[in-house]
Amino acid sequence: MKATVALFFLLSIVLSVVLPRLAVFVPFVFALAFGAYGLARSASRHLDPLNDAPNALRVFLASLGGYLVTLDGTFVFPSAGILLLVGSVYLNDEFQRRTIDSLRRGRRGGSIALLGIDGSGKSSHSKVTSGWLEGRGYRVELMPFHRYLFVERLSSISSAVRGGSATVGRRNPLRPVLSLADNLLLQISSSLGCRIEGKVVVYDRFIWSTYIKYEALGYPVKPLASLYLLPRPHCAIVLDVPVDKSLRVIDERVAHIHYPRSVLQHEREVYLRIARRNGYPIIDATSSFEEVQAEIESHLTSLFPQVSGVGPR
Repeated sequence: MKATVALFFLLSIVLSVVLPRLAVFVPFVFALAFGAYGLARSASRHLDPLNDAPNALRVFLASLGGYLVTLDGTFVFPSAGILLLVGSVYLNDEFQRRTIDSLRRGRRGGSIALLGIDGSGKSSHSKVTSGWLEGRGYRVELMPFHRYLFVERLSSISSAVRGGSATVGRRNPLRPVLSLADNLLLQISSSLGCRIEGKVVVYDRFIWSTYIKYEALGYPVKPLASLYLLPRPHCAIVLDVPVDKSLRVIDERVAHIHYPRSVLQHEREVYLRIARRNGYPIIDATSSFEEVQAEIESHLTSLFPQVSGVGPR
């Protein structure tokens, strides 16, 4: 298909030069023709029309790009034409098909962030919530935000170069900046387009959690606050537990970092403040797991209704 859109791009350039008065209609003619071909091909082979029809959009973008490249007077049009060609080449067919299928079924995706201090049950409830959403007909991606793409490796290299210990590595002043870049990349790559393609991203923590942890640990992250707090999930839920319970849970985990009480208390206060300011639900996570999960699901039921044609599990 990449070669096909490149061919239509070149054909559009040729026709725009040969027939300048009719050139503006070329992208629409090409798109309609290719779309009709795709529908006919699907019908003849008894395939879902979604198998081929979305490629008509790629043909339209490539043809429009070819037309814009031939326009004179400013560099804006040729530049836009090249960008349209690149977009048509790399536009994912599967994304288009998922989007059309979701629109047809009335499925709207989004992102959910489960927040709270350590030991509040975020990871366990994220897994169960992901399964519950799948049962309602959604494509779900579980994204643990306490894992990094590249920060741990860069920080360990930096610590080795500086000759520091593990503690010094954790206090590396470059770490908050690297974490910001890492988290932004993770957040954008995981949530981009999720709403229209009907995918739900369940975040175990969120980019805010990284900022709150660094702030509680005393890192100089205030100048980065606006960037850390800029992304927003479609829905956030705070699982609230007292610091004493958090400490007990942490003590039971062999590999968990044992943060001081003051750090956890600061984090809890910030999470509650964010929830109250934005109207996010605050759930008492000291209740039984089943009760907490039922309350999470009650908050999400209206946001992610049962998809038509998909029975609950």
